[in-house]
Amino acid sequence: MTAIPDYVKKILHMLTEAGYEAYIVGGAVRDLLLKLPPGDFDITTSATPEEISAVCRANNIKTIDNLGQNFGCVVAVIDGVTAEITTFRGESYGTDAHKPEKVWFSKSLREDLSRRDFTINAMAMDINGRIYDYYNGMEDLQNHILQTVGDAGQRYSEDALRMLRACRFVAQLGFDYVQESGALPPFGEENTPYYMPRNFSFPTGNCAGLSLERVRTELDKLLTGKYAGKGLMLLMATGLTDAKCRVKENGAYHEIDILPELRHLEGLPQNRRFHCYNAWEHTLKAVDNSPRDLTIRWAMLLHDLGKGMPGIRGTHPDGSPSDHGHEALSAVMAQKVITRLRYPKDFAKRVVWLVSRHMRFAPMMFTKERTLTRWVRAEAAGGEFRTSKDLTEAFSQLKEVFLADMGATHAGNNPQLMAEGRELADAVIEIARNKMPVHTADLAVNGADLAQIMTDGAETGAFLKYLLERVRSGNLPNERTALLEAAKHRQQKTSAKAEI
Repeated sequence: MTAIPDYVKKILHMLTEAGYEAYIVGGAVRDLLLKLPPGDFDITTSATPEEISAVCRANNIKTIDNLGQNFGCVVAVIDGVTAEITTFRGESYGTDAHKPEKVWFSKSLREDLSRRDFTINAMAMDINGRIYDYYNGMEDLQNHILQTVGDAGQRYSEDALRMLRACRFVAQLGFDYVQESGALPPFGEENTPYYMPRNFSFPTGNCAGLSLERVRTELDKLLTGKYAGKGLMLLMATGLTDAKCRVKENGAYHEIDILPELRHLEGLPQNRRFHCYNAWEHTLKAVDNSPRDLTIRWAMLLHDLGKGMPGIRGTHPDGSPSDHGHEALSAVMAQKVITRLRYPKDFAKRVVWLVSRHMRFAPMMFTKERTLTRWVRAEAAGGEFRTSKDLTEAFSQLKEVFLADMGATHAGNNPQLMAEGRELADAVIEIARNKMPVHTADLAVNGADLAQIMTDGAETGAFLKYLLERVRSGNLPNERTALLEAAKHRQQKTSAKAEI
């Protein structure tokens, strides 16, 4: 088991020595039992906020005044680390979809744990490592089950964010979600990795009261989870993709969609000659195949949005479906999604670029390097990138997108074909890194270098642009000596013409 940090032990010790109960609670206990490093340590105690503060003062521990005390929480700073110490409490909810309307101090640990979201998060641990488990969290951990403490409908009505957290925990832990009420028919295609033999009803309308920031945080954690495809399947199955949340603009709240653009991919057939899954489950497999990088994961989630859409979905002569050119529409739809969810512009720009280019590698597996070079040259000159480093990073990400997408088809079962795809992508990255400067700043010489060899006050900027074009064209290496010689030769020709 991962060791409990010293600062946590100090807090537990000083509270118990003062005569109060004190425990580690929530996700930290879960992670310790799973032998995972906890993200943070939450501490609960029978002491009131005033009593917690008094104990901290008696032990020369600084507290941050009034921060969190409305919710029975005292923030202490110990050994340079901030720690939240919360009084046993109960709570009730009103119109806010996430924050409790009323909070009161409770008398027991059991009552405090009863308000928690899921059984695996409703356990406590004392300073000696003893576990307090009133809701069978240990059993659910052992059986890889995620379920709410008590009735799921009530828990989700209290706090709508818990529905998204359910999908996130499934994505992070790979557990099966279950609930006793609200059972629905199976979801997905049988005999696939993402098939759900049981589905469940979620009160998704309650999400309309959630802030976009909280929803986006959960989506990001879900997408970067080890079992993201499984979490996304629950998100789709329960209708959370079609839910709404809200943003505050100009002093007023406005509802916005979460991810309804994904819905049409559910069950959408694909050409079985190449694909082993429908469009949605192919997307899930592609997400799981990719590195747990947020930019790449968002690109994978959105890369096939254009499939099945009017003007894109067609039919081959043999009757099999076709989605020729879907990547262009997918990019347009991805731009709409990422912009609506208020992601930073540079992040959105890269995601959309990856979506728009995700089909470029496939036909090039049968062409020569000259075609690859032409493509990289066009990207370098297109204004999308500021430096060669940016260009190389983008192509490195595109490699992962390509391989993840390819691996989610029948090609994923062909090691030789996958190796050829990887070799092709590496060749493109090599061109971007070593043969294709984006800006004059990427050249092995600068304006000061050229100024030393110019004899007639020539404009160095024009010469740098000339050298940049020569290097991009492939007939001049990006090496200092070669660039200076080319600049001298260019100047001599220019001077000779001027004399004529």
